Amino acid sequence: MNLDDLAGVVALTEISGIGDKRALELHQTFEGIDDLLDSPRDAFSEFHYVDAEAYDSLQSLEPTIEETRQRFERHRADGIDVIGIEDDRYPAALAAQHSPLVIYTKGNTELLEQRSVSFSGSRETNATGQKWAREMAQDLAAEGYAIVSGGALGADTAAHEGALAAGGATIVVLGTGVETPHPAENEPLFEEIVHAGGVLISHRRPTAGPTRAGFLGRNKTLSALSPGLVIVATDGSGGTMSQYDDATTQERRVFVPSSTPDIRPYEGITEIRNTGSPLTIETETEIIEWYQQENAAQSTEPNSDTETGRSDDDTGQATLADWGPDTDEY
Repeated sequence: MNLDDLAGVVALTEISGIGDKRALELHQTFEGIDDLLDSPRDAFSEFHYVDAEAYDSLQSLEPTIEETRQRFERHRADGIDVIGIEDDRYPAALAAQHSPLVIYTKGNTELLEQRSVSFSGSRETNATGQKWAREMAQDLAAEGYAIVSGGALGADTAAHEGALAAGGATIVVLGTGVETPHPAENEPLFEEIVHAGGVLISHRRPTAGPTRAGFLGRNKTLSALSPGLVIVATDGSGGTMSQYDDATTQERRVFVPSSTPDIRPYEGITEIRNTGSPLTIETETEIIEWYQQENAAQSTEPNSDTETGRSDDDTGQATLADWGPDTDEY
């Protein structure tokens, strides 16, 4: 999808009744955005959401498309990559899950296809938990795994720091835009990550501020990017448990620390252990062994790669019916 078509698809979402799924459906049905705009009213008979009002909006959409295209060009000129759902660089593991229509990245975009492990945990994670996460991430990064986390204080920050300490790669999945550091205290950390060859990624416009919907979308992306998610600490409420729910829905393997470390808060970890089926771990070895076993099992299936989620048999993209409700702007 070239920049003009991407701008056209995104501009479609400005029309009342047309969100991500419907915009992509229209784009895939017609031969490009120009063909879509030039088609007569009866060409949309099978699309109930393109009523008379929506069709009239289509006829006046060109200024919005041009404005969107120019915005994308400005982002790229500022060093921010704009990657559409049908771009070859769009992460296959993400396309197989909730598939944001557009993602924005700052830094080493190629890192999104590297084998990775995601980390999540409470902002209130104690010093013991942060040390455990930092050392775990450092050891995994030293073995060539990219460390994915959400850039928050506490466990997330520790995981990113561990990856940097190993000279490894780390991916920050933001709930805000890549030009809007959140939390503000971590702006120096994010700058260091980009400088060290890592990458910031967001499904929101680069200047977007914090919203609940933005962080919920961030959680889905965070767990989607990796086959496995390490949950460091949680009290059983808040974003970390939402992250756990997303991971289980996406059929990701969840890892939790053993009951022996004095990590707090731990109430949510106990809940996960009692109600779910996480793998309890003490060192990075258990994670690496699981990845190797899964990779060996998948290697018997043709054209699959369990570490990146890529399949040569198809695009790996979630069907339109798999997508959740629209939650944000692009």
